[in-house]
Amino acid sequence: MRKLSLVLLVVAPLLALSACHPHHDDYDDDDDVIVTPYVPGGGADWGLFNHFEHDFASRDISDSSDQDGFEFALAQDSVVVITITGFGGFDGYLDLYHDDFSFITGDDDGGPGGDAVLVGSLSSGGYFVVVGGSGSSVGSYDIDISVEPLGGSDFGVLVPTDSFIDNGGVMDDAFDVDSYIFTVEGNVIGDFYMTTTSGVLDPNFELLDEYGNVIVFDDPAGNTDPFLINQALTPGTYIVRIGTSSGSGTYSLQIDIS
Repeated sequence: MRKLSLVLLVVAPLLALSACHPHHDDYDDDDDVIVTPYVPGGGADWGLFNHFEHDFASRDISDSSDQDGFEFALAQDSVVVITITGFGGFDGYLDLYHDDFSFITGDDDGGPGGDAVLVGSLSSGGYFVVVGGSGSSVGSYDIDISVEPLGGSDFGVLVPTDSFIDNGGVMDDAFDVDSYIFTVEGNVIGDFYMTTTSGVLDPNFELLDEYGNVIVFDDPAGNTDPFLINQALTPGTYIVRIGTSSGSGTYSLQIDIS
């Protein structure tokens, strides 16, 4: 079966870089403006990411023109999860670019409390993300990035009484891992069920928060399917990883929120 790949969570029109994105102006001999794009300072260069790697930074936005740029590169085609956690009422936005300065997409209020969240599949190569304050918002924030393998799905924002099922999961071998991403905007309870539907698997289940912390890892004995019941979740974005210690086959994953 064909593996599922994740598409960008936030679909935004391509905007001219000079319109509202980072640049500075030079002038030629005829006093014509030449727009020269650059990555804003004040951020960080995270370097090269492989699958299952995470990094973060704590920064602040001091005024309406302040922006921070964070550079990174992907060693493989990947699912990337980037989140902002604002403090003291800070309302931040995220803009994502290729390293050639072509705009990919952005988000402002896709996460809990007006925080920004970007989830999407990206090809290997170089990128950077820009953080700024929406409107005149200023304050401090944490930015986190997690890099996951292709496969799985983006469940988006889940609210109480939501039940999401992916019946297309595939485990090719013991090196395969599928990542599922979802966001909750309040204090909720999550139930998680992984069910083998064909083949022979020795499956395992891992739940992480957006800060890279492992909340639960379950690897039941033998070919028993893992599940997690009555897991308390606070507002934020989460990653579920499905893997297998041996074998191959297909499976379904169900998440119920209450």
